[in-house]
Amino acid sequence: MRFITASCAAMALCVAAPVLAEAVSFVAEAPAPARDVAMLRSLAIGRIGGQDGMQLSMAIERALARPGADGRPHFDVMAGRRGGEAADATLEGFISSDVQTTRVKLQRNRCIEGTESDCKKRGNVELDCRRRIIALRAELRVAGGDDGRVLWSEAMPQREQADHCPGDAAQMPGEEDRVRALIGTIANVVRDDLTPSAERVSIRFREGRKGMDKAIGDRFKANIRLTQRDLAASCAEFDAIDQALPNHPSVVFNRALCAEAADDLEAARDLYVAMQAIEPRAGDVREAIARVQNTMAARADAALREQQG
Repeated sequence: MRFITASCAAMALCVAAPVLAEAVSFVAEAPAPARDVAMLRSLAIGRIGGQDGMQLSMAIERALARPGADGRPHFDVMAGRRGGEAADATLEGFISSDVQTTRVKLQRNRCIEGTESDCKKRGNVELDCRRRIIALRAELRVAGGDDGRVLWSEAMPQREQADHCPGDAAQMPGEEDRVRALIGTIANVVRDDLTPSAERVSIRFREGRKGMDKAIGDRFKANIRLTQRDLAASCAEFDAIDQALPNHPSVVFNRALCAEAADDLEAARDLYVAMQAIEPRAGDVREAIARVQNTMAARADAALREQQG
């Protein structure tokens, strides 16, 4: 689930809260893919052509108007031509739709000896079935400013196939319901592109003790358990263990994770970078560096947007 980015103070989510054994949870943020649009204050939903254009327009309005984690929408969302004149930018486009239903031969497991209530033998049989393909394609763009410069432009196709054979327990979903659902998916993708995100993640502490002597290993193991009872004390103990055994991969990673959970992002980034020098190919370290850098970038954008008013 994605949430609109907000400051830690506004979200009240950045206080670490362990949710799994030997893990810690916190909020990771990311800037919007369409940064030029995300930096705007207001956005009008203009005309979206096509048979389903109005439905898509309203779905996008609802998606963008949903409150973020701070309780507010990212944009001041406006509708129609009047809004387009006052807004910083306007979203517009076209949606095409196509629904095809055909007959197909498909294999299904059926009773081939006896009855369904008293079946002696089952097997695959070929049946005359119905296949429905719904294909939508939205072409959307955001143009802003007095010069109408295009800030974002995307093609967003959606396709769904459904089959139904005689004897299937479930009926084929209604066409209108599925078109509405696919339009909702497009609207959510638009929101994901145009707004920053924040989501709660849960990251496990490293538990590997290879290279530790017994005394340090026992101390480290006990401290891993402490993370779930007293995170602050456990993180201080990781620092102390690092003094006794410098540059051990598990200790360095856990110190970085502690800093990230405490929202000390610069310290977390530096420790993860140091960790990468120890284990250059570690996937969790690459992910952690990207996660911290994304959060820092999202907060920098939020601060700049606030300054610009």
